[in-house]
Amino acid sequence: MNRTITFNVRSILVSMFFVLGFGVLFAQERTCGVDAYMQEMMADPEFAREHQLNQQKFQEEYARILERGGVSERGSGTIVIPVAVHFPGGNEANRACLEALAQNQVDILNADYAALNSDIGLWDAASAFYPNTNLGATNFYFCLATQNHPANTDADLVEGGPAVTIGWNFGNGGDADSRWSGYMNFVVKSISGGILGYSPLGGSIAAGRAVVMNTFAFGSGSGCAGYTPGAPYNLGRTVTHELGHFYNLNHTFANDNGCGPDDDGIEDTPKVGYATYGCPANGSVDGCVAGEKALTMNYMDYVNDACMYMFTQGQVAVMQAYMNVLQAQFKPNVTECTLAPDFMMATADSPLNACPSVGTAVFNFNYVPQFGFSESTTFSVSGVPTGATATLNPTVMSEAGSFTLTINNLGDVPVGEYDITVTGTSASITHQKVVTLNVTNIPCVSVANTSYQTSTTGVIFNTISNLNTGKPSGYSDYTAISTDVNREESYDLTVKVNTDGNYLTRTRVWIDWNQNCSFDDPGELYELGTAQNQTNGNTSNSPLSITIPSDAVLGSTIMRVSTKYSSNPTACENGADAEVEDYTINVLQSLSVAEHALDGFSIYPNPNNGEFTLSLQSVSNNNLDVTVYDIRGRKVYGSVFEGNTSNFTETIRLNNVQSGMYLLKVVDGNRQVIKKIVVE
Repeated sequence: MNRTITFNVRSILVSMFFVLGFGVLFAQERTCGVDAYMQEMMADPEFAREHQLNQQKFQEEYARILERGGVSERGSGTIVIPVAVHFPGGNEANRACLEALAQNQVDILNADYAALNSDIGLWDAASAFYPNTNLGATNFYFCLATQNHPANTDADLVEGGPAVTIGWNFGNGGDADSRWSGYMNFVVKSISGGILGYSPLGGSIAAGRAVVMNTFAFGSGSGCAGYTPGAPYNLGRTVTHELGHFYNLNHTFANDNGCGPDDDGIEDTPKVGYATYGCPANGSVDGCVAGEKALTMNYMDYVNDACMYMFTQGQVAVMQAYMNVLQAQFKPNVTECTLAPDFMMATADSPLNACPSVGTAVFNFNYVPQFGFSESTTFSVSGVPTGATATLNPTVMSEAGSFTLTINNLGDVPVGEYDITVTGTSASITHQKVVTLNVTNIPCVSVANTSYQTSTTGVIFNTISNLNTGKPSGYSDYTAISTDVNREESYDLTVKVNTDGNYLTRTRVWIDWNQNCSFDDPGELYELGTAQNQTNGNTSNSPLSITIPSDAVLGSTIMRVSTKYSSNPTACENGADAEVEDYTINVLQSLSVAEHALDGFSIYPNPNNGEFTLSLQSVSNNNLDVTVYDIRGRKVYGSVFEGNTSNFTETIRLNNVQSGMYLLKVVDGNRQVIKKIVVE
């Protein structure tokens, strides 16, 4: 049986399990449980009766909207939607963080549903492929409820505080709770099988029904303990997607069954046969009608969060019609959102990965005056990492538009995660927006699927020996495993793989020698060859001798190993039948002579606090050149000492250096030594 047939059989089995229960899916691709959830819930007569009644009302409202050209009679006014967020597995000690995460997700919804998201400008380039499609924007405004909280729920709720329940069993473990009737409920909890979320297709506010999200697919940023947004679904767009179902939107790909009779029923979304994953280029996926392209950037497809950014006008007409059914069900007097003049600052760029060697990171913001706000707003920034600088452009705005925050001089910033605060100040209002900058030397995200056991089972390179690893996930971060290598020296690389049966796999390795956070440069790709019918066998080109380039940038860099079924892996692809692993390589200076070429060479103490004694026996009259580099190859100390033919002892002081590893280089004529020192 060939691999393609096997894949189709497995797909059919997955579909069967999906119908039987929405908990059996894989987390590596976007998975939404709406179809299975609806099939299960429609077996409940009470749910079915309410659902059918709401759908009948919707059809009447939708027909009226279409008669008026797709414009709702309520479209001119803003509909305030009271929101409650529930973390049944949360810890009350983390309330401040979880409340902030809930507000973060509400901010994302307000931007996405009003077409005010910072990446909406991407539609300008994409729209040429979709001549019959226009952007849509709702008149919904989501607001965390803060007053008149329901009785007999979370005892830690306080009047004036947001409606965020923590450690309270919403609906006794279910997805609806009559005590929270009248609210737009979001429940964030673990969902079996790695499903990102699910919602009723046309939900009920009166019944207290909820949009349910997995713990790793809610909000953006660094998250909270037990609730960390996970790439590539870490920008809050999964909630935007599932909430679209609650407001009666189907997937753009209907039932994911090819170009059959099923469609999402909306005229301005091109008909497509299957979901799209990853981050496809504009117009790269064909629709069912010749010449039409799949609207892959639509919130109701399955692409990564960073690549979905719009609703259509037709979709907005559906949601407005359904909102006309729901609006009377919302509980009054539970929010303090009065819709007074205000402004909003929004960005979809957080968290943003930045490469130290590139030196610059740019956050793009949208500035949106709301409800008649007309004051000028001045922007400022705080929390910039030490060593970096920040520039806002422009610094003052009085009309809707965009501004940028540019962080420069990242080469002086240690790898790590930094929270930066942008403050907007007008005469009457001050708002703050916290963005996360992740300074990292990992070039790009690459996560394979877990449908098969195609994997790298072992990597041996110099002192790295990571064996029998199997396939814990589609991506394994082994950057804590490192080895030191010297320029111009050669080392053998061996990769062991599991081909998951009698199938062909190909393995490639990339090493970012110039540390520019890209694997695309010449000399950074190594072909480890193929393997077939192996469970833990070497690739055909293992061991492969690798010579460290003489111009490799000193310091820590990334080695990526990728093993893929059938075809060659690429460095940054996602969702393939493969496994991806990252390791750390520490590049040191060339060793042109033996390490102990200088007699009596010693350093003490080591580790030290930045002050140490260097001792050696000089046998020439040459001057001694003493230099210290940090791990990135930057000179932090240099001095030349007059030569003599006696014992040499000198105290070296590295003023105000950070803790970490450094390289000490001592040159005595034609002889030299390089040693590592550690500053604590």
